Amino acid sequence: MGYAGDRAGRDAVALATRLALATGAAASVVFPYHPLLATVPASVAEERVRDELRSLLGERYGRMARYHWSTSSWPIRALHELAVREEADLIVFGAAHERLERRHVSLMERVVHGAPCAVAVAPANYAESSDHSLLRRIGVGFADTPEGRAAILLADELADRLHGRVRIIAGSGLSPALARYAFSSPSLPTVEEEPSTQIDANLLRVAEELLGERLAAGEVELEVQRGDPSRVLADASRSLDLLLLGSRAYGPLRHALLGSVSADVMRAARCPVLVLPRAGSTPVHDGRVGASRTATEA
Repeated sequence: MGYAGDRAGRDAVALATRLALATGAAASVVFPYHPLLATVPASVAEERVRDELRSLLGERYGRMARYHWSTSSWPIRALHELAVREEADLIVFGAAHERLERRHVSLMERVVHGAPCAVAVAPANYAESSDHSLLRRIGVGFADTPEGRAAILLADELADRLHGRVRIIAGSGLSPALARYAFSSPSLPTVEEEPSTQIDANLLRVAEELLGERLAAGEVELEVQRGDPSRVLADASRSLDLLLLGSRAYGPLRHALLGSVSADVMRAARCPVLVLPRAGSTPVHDGRVGASRTATEA
């Protein structure tokens, strides 16, 4: 997780800490620090970060992580570098401010693109909310792809660890652009019904293949809703504690393949979103990640 004292950093740390506590995982924090420009030693800078996180999360939570500093000029690279160094399973970050997202190619997409592992984004003000102590309502966006199937299996594993339930959600409908173009066509109902029927059959087939016993026991909920998939998933996130997605992670040049669902959901979701990308290109390194002291667990 990355932390720079801002709202996004607090949200990221809150989500990462809860995931770590729920799964027994180790946590690492990277914070910005440049020896040539700093007025204090790295140890002092780290202690300031520790104090802030203890204040935010409590004494025990604040001491669970390992701390590292980075000279990287771009926080996304710092996260990628730390993930490679730590052989991380998950990068956690906070949602960028809406104005910043509009000015750039989505920062969320840039985190996913080239990430060496899965990524999770905490929604804005997640650290301040009080209704996310338990991660038991776990949703997964349906896609019959290797990444989509991996998301279903991970959702099932998390639900088993956290004594939760899995809800596999599929959206069936034309994209907003196509729907606006074809809204007056007399064939529109037929065009919309065919993919809905097919998705429903595919969802049942994949769920039986991957989660047969739990599906038969009524522990997995299958849901197909008519509508644009990104909007369906964003709406569903209101009643979830965590939403998992599989993404091909092609990056900005093929942004439609990622952005049409995954990036749109990451921006609009009301709950944390965890994305399992296809392995991307090796992250670019323009800085140096330095190790501070290793924290001892409480």
